[in-house]
Amino acid sequence: MNYKVLKNGELLRVRSCKVYPKPYNFTEHMEYVMFNVDDREEIVIESETEIKSAVIRPLSAGISFEISFGKIILSVDRPVKLSVEINGSSNNNLMIFAYKEEFIGPTHNYIKITQGEYKTGTLLIEKDNTTVYIEEGATLYGNIVAKNCNNITICGRGRVCMERYTYEMRKNFARSIDIINCKNVTIKGIIIDDSNDWSMRITGCDDVNISDVKIFGCRGNSDGIDICGSRNVTVSDIFTRVWDDSFVVKALGTGNCENIIFKNSVLWNDFARPMEVGVELRADKVRNIKFENIDIIHSDTGYPLMGIHHGDHAEVSDIVFDNIRIEDTPGAQLFDIRIADSVWNRDNKMGDIRNITFSNIKYLGTDNNDILLSNSRIEGFSEKHNIRNVNFHNININGKYALTPKELGLNIYEFVDGISVTADNLKNERTVLESEIVVQDDFKPDNGFYKGTVKVILHNKSDVAMNGTAAFAISPKNTEKEQSFEYNIDPNESQSYEFNLKLQAGKYVFYLKNNKNEIENTFLYSELPMIVSENINDCPKYQFVNYYNTKCAEVRIAVKDSELIIMNDSEKTTEFLLYTAMPVPSAEGEVMFSAEETDFGEIYALLKKGNELVPAPQLRCPAEITYVFKNEPKVKEIVKTPFKLKKGETVKLTFEKLGISKNTDSFLMELEAKVEETSMLRYPYTLFHSTMPDKTAHMYGKIRIKEGK
Repeated sequence: MNYKVLKNGELLRVRSCKVYPKPYNFTEHMEYVMFNVDDREEIVIESETEIKSAVIRPLSAGISFEISFGKIILSVDRPVKLSVEINGSSNNNLMIFAYKEEFIGPTHNYIKITQGEYKTGTLLIEKDNTTVYIEEGATLYGNIVAKNCNNITICGRGRVCMERYTYEMRKNFARSIDIINCKNVTIKGIIIDDSNDWSMRITGCDDVNISDVKIFGCRGNSDGIDICGSRNVTVSDIFTRVWDDSFVVKALGTGNCENIIFKNSVLWNDFARPMEVGVELRADKVRNIKFENIDIIHSDTGYPLMGIHHGDHAEVSDIVFDNIRIEDTPGAQLFDIRIADSVWNRDNKMGDIRNITFSNIKYLGTDNNDILLSNSRIEGFSEKHNIRNVNFHNININGKYALTPKELGLNIYEFVDGISVTADNLKNERTVLESEIVVQDDFKPDNGFYKGTVKVILHNKSDVAMNGTAAFAISPKNTEKEQSFEYNIDPNESQSYEFNLKLQAGKYVFYLKNNKNEIENTFLYSELPMIVSENINDCPKYQFVNYYNTKCAEVRIAVKDSELIIMNDSEKTTEFLLYTAMPVPSAEGEVMFSAEETDFGEIYALLKKGNELVPAPQLRCPAEITYVFKNEPKVKEIVKTPFKLKKGETVKLTFEKLGISKNTDSFLMELEAKVEETSMLRYPYTLFHSTMPDKTAHMYGKIRIKEGK
């Protein structure tokens, strides 16, 4: 354990749970303490890591502290859920859960789990008037399932944990708490740890109260609380740190979903969405849903913070997000409302979305991160399945209020009507510099690389001078250095900045960073083909580089007599895996670009929409591209060819073996190098930055055999 914690001089027990933070190469442990608060309690925190600075989230809790002799000293006088973060990082944090103990008396059927460890498999509740009490210090390994019961209570300060259950056991051991077709349900105080799937599912239930629950999830699909086709549900005073969505409303054919409120909670998402209505809305009505007084303290990957996603037949209406405070969410979308096809749709017809309100939303930003917020989005499906009446009121971004969709960073697509952006404070209006990124001098081949100049133009169309620092960035990461620049632009003036670049062949997105979020989020996409000659020794070295700036493989590539020739120019023997495919015309809805940092919220994927490319925030990870939305290029075949080369050794592969047409003047390829330095990383080490080269060819390099074609 890293931390030692004392309450009024008494040593507290420090516990830990598994979490899965980006960049998702390894699970880690987060430490936490729990205690009853009767009066003002003095808390002293010591760390094995030297404490130089600290922040306590959520900031709205207003917890003051001091650092004295390397210790954090604070006081707590009420129930709170706090993250203590040292030295400018959320890694290696300490959670504090202070609670006010309340006694819940036993019912007729009383099950008590006392201190210690219990392997239960499934604890099945089948009788009315049942209470399951999990004592503090008790761990129930398995899950709790209640079906067709009335008057059910699950409470206590103990833990329901599934760490001993593998992902392959999900058929029988999926959700930690699964309540199905029950009435009058209370769930209070417990910890849910390392669920095999959704942490808590409430399905087809009426009159449910969930409060003071702590949820830790580190696996895919480890949602926090999913309310599915239920009515009259209150979810309050919750803490989640999960890998998937935190608060979710769905309808799985178990009746309408109505009168649901999530409130007074603290959310931390390591991957997906903090608050979500959808998908899987298979009901006649999904309505009267409210998210209120919620702090999002971390959400790292650019997914929507508040989303409504629909593809089934429900009429979705009267959804409110109010009094939401947002802290550390670089690159995130604030809002996303969309009707679309996906793998999750089951109904043979679609519904619509009506009367949505976002009010009193405050984005605080992060001082040490300059990744711009992704643009928000509203997009209907058709004239019949559309979105109507969405109101944004008092949306505060970095201290300024948005009064227009542009100031809000909102993209409004087709089949949408009735959008309003208003604020009570008209004097503190948000100002945004309009931006352009253009190619000043075309990229031209130069000794196997490309040289060109890109220009950034900032326009100040406000009535106040604007100044600050921004950065010109390129994705894939580390293919070229970021370049910072300062701007000081008077009203109705513009400034331009030029950047000279030298790039290998591949696909690139040029974009801007700014920690004030006062620059319009725009991008420029460029595809640079690899032009190869016949003599391998005349070809330049192409270097592998990844998100971590690992550079430990180099190759030369040539084509002669319908053979692809690859030379290992690395310092040691290297295993390679070659992927080849023939080009196909790009199609509507096809993903054109995504890199490893797309998964980490630093840049968005790009999608073909009509004759242009648009940001695709729904494609944050490769699984969304290939499984959920099926946006990958529909190449006929991806051929995989493994080989191993010593330093300076070459391999010659016939076009026929690689699935390449004999007389073609171009083809697609990706090359993966298998090296020890990258063996434990989430994504393969590839020349053109493909993250899933065996399933999608959208990042493959285009190889031109003859110059000018």
